[in-house]
Amino acid sequence: MRLVTAEEMRLADSSAINEYGIPGAVLMENAGQALARQAEKMLGTLAGKKIAIFCGGGNNGGDGLVAARHLYNRGCEVRLYFLADPEVFRGDALLNYNIITNMGITGFQLLEGNRLNVARMALWSSDLAIDAIFGTGMRDNVQDIALEVINMLNESNTPVIACDIPSGLSASTGQPLGAAVKAAATVTFGFCKMGLVLPAARQFVGELIVADISLPMQVEENLGSRRELIDEEFCRRWLAPRELEAYKGDFGHVGVFAGSKEMPGAAILAAKGALKMGAGKLTAALPSAARASFTAQLPEAMIMDTTDNEIGSVDADNIDKMSSFPADAWVIGPGLGRDEKTLQMIREFLPQLTVPAVLDADALFAVCGYLRLLKKSNVPLVITPHPGEMAKLLGVNISDVQSNRVTVAESFAKQTDVVVVLKGAGTVIATPEGRIFINNTGNPGMATGGSGDVLAGMIATLLAQGMVPAVAAACAVWIHGKAGDIATSQSGIAGLLAGDIAAAVPAALNAINR
Repeated sequence: MRLVTAEEMRLADSSAINEYGIPGAVLMENAGQALARQAEKMLGTLAGKKIAIFCGGGNNGGDGLVAARHLYNRGCEVRLYFLADPEVFRGDALLNYNIITNMGITGFQLLEGNRLNVARMALWSSDLAIDAIFGTGMRDNVQDIALEVINMLNESNTPVIACDIPSGLSASTGQPLGAAVKAAATVTFGFCKMGLVLPAARQFVGELIVADISLPMQVEENLGSRRELIDEEFCRRWLAPRELEAYKGDFGHVGVFAGSKEMPGAAILAAKGALKMGAGKLTAALPSAARASFTAQLPEAMIMDTTDNEIGSVDADNIDKMSSFPADAWVIGPGLGRDEKTLQMIREFLPQLTVPAVLDADALFAVCGYLRLLKKSNVPLVITPHPGEMAKLLGVNISDVQSNRVTVAESFAKQTDVVVVLKGAGTVIATPEGRIFINNTGNPGMATGGSGDVLAGMIATLLAQGMVPAVAAACAVWIHGKAGDIATSQSGIAGLLAGDIAAAVPAALNAINR
């Protein structure tokens, strides 16, 4: 699903009107009708229902006026409230204000006297409310009468449909600008605004509906937006069912450089993620102390014959053997440890790689202060930091990362020429070319040790199968989240284990190919 900024949406509307000759009133009409359809979906029969509509003074308010007309014609008792003097309406919004006035539909200005208390009482007895106060262009914090109305809407028990975006929500970051409407459903028009799918927006957006307002197909093609919400349809395009004549050699050979005497489980989980994602073969380079447990858990995997150093880790003398091994992709880092010998070996191994690799966990620690190793890599790299690891790579606080995840991931990808998978709620995938993917699967139960190891293995499998890094990361992230959702539906959020996620990966894959 295409994701756009507020400015890109403004350009799309302008293009439809000025280049293709679609009157703005037609776009507004289609938007208002979409609101009315959602009201009918939520209420069933509209006749006799009471609907309160709160309109600002711009085009968002004009959309609300169109909805008011259609709902009135369907037998609703429309209660219309203006947060600005209707004299401020211009263009298409003014056109629709004149139409409802001619129809005898009247409204009340909330700036007058005790109208706010009247609206509050009417709201409590309404079946539904429509928030048409502010659109996507808002930048400053909500204040004055708008703040009072937003708080009033949120304090009521009346379900709210937000027009295009919940009023007060940033279309770019998904953060409330001081306050924002908590909608039961948001009907956004044309294209989905990026802020609506970011984690901070979830409590405000409710059900998200992207309504077609008849923008010409060429508008989307010419828009140039490189942001996309990963969904089932996206994954289905890339993860085709296997051919009947397929054999294991068709599905990639994954190398895993992970695990240690203290953390053998990290290698097991990364390998399980890779194999459950469909790797044809897998070989692990492990310290000898981790091999018995690894083989017990994964008899399907192979072990590379490597030697240990004096501290019990894989010795650096094995780098030539590992770099020449016929793997199609590598997972490097989970559970390797952070002793200097291991970190130095990682730094020496990276320039010798001849196939794509996923860098996770301790491999990310190893490149802190050595980002040139990413920039100068001869092969495609995918890094999978959680917010703490991303902050460490950048030398900033975790709050600096979390406050603007998309920008942070995008900037780092461009700086280092790697694909960044910034994990967490609403995982962000960013590419050096400026493409952004945002994920909407997953749940809080997945915030558990080893979950990221599973994901790293899953990404490596798709790399090994020849998928381009950005798409490999996006598909694996969506499937990983879907697997977490499936596992949670069976066991609940509390106590979800990384192994449960790995076990559910085949079911998640089946879900997109059913």
